[in-house]
Amino acid sequence: MSYAKKIADATVQNRTQTPFFSWLRNKLLAVDRQKITPPTGVPRADGKSVYHNPSRYPNTQSARTTEPVNLPGGVHNKLAANYYLDRDGRRSVLPPPALYSTEANPSFAKTTGEPLAPAEAYSKGPGENFGLQAPTPGFGAEWSRSKNTELKTQQETQEFVYFERFDCYAKST
Repeated sequence: MSYAKKIADATVQNRTQTPFFSWLRNKLLAVDRQKITPPTGVPRADGKSVYHNPSRYPNTQSARTTEPVNLPGGVHNKLAANYYLDRDGRRSVLPPPALYSTEANPSFAKTTGEPLAPAEAYSKGPGENFGLQAPTPGFGAEWSRSKNTELKTQQETQEFVYFERFDCYAKST
C-alpha cells in the first residue's frame, strides 16, 4: 500500500454489510472455520489467518501518479523546413516491387553453392513436374491414392474422385 495521496480522504467511511450478511458471507467463504480445519491462506506470525476483503475502496487506493507519455517527435513536430509534401504519407508509398521477372534466367545451385543445370534443379516426379516450369517447393513428396487401403466410405467419397483428376501419378485400378 502506498503512502502517497489517496483518491479519497481517510475520513470517508467504507460501505459495509449488515451483521447478518457479513456472518453469512463469512460462512459461505469459509472464513470462520472449525478448529480441526486448517486456516485459509497463509497464516500470520500468531498462527491465525485473517479474511482480507477483496473490495476496493477509494480511501485505500493511491491516486494515479503516472506521468504523461513522452513520445519522440516525428516530422510533424519540426518548427522549420516542415513542408507539407514531405509530411504527406501518401507520397512515400511506392508500387510493389517485382518478386520475379519472366525474362530473367534463374540460376539454380545446391546448398553448398555448386551450380546445377536447370533439368537437375526441377523437383520432378516419375514423369512430369505437374506441368510447372518452376521447381516444386518442398521435398517433393508424391501422393498417390490406393483404394485398397481405404475404408469403404473413403472409397465412395466423391471429393476424392474429384481430386484424382489432379493426381498425375494415379494408376488405373
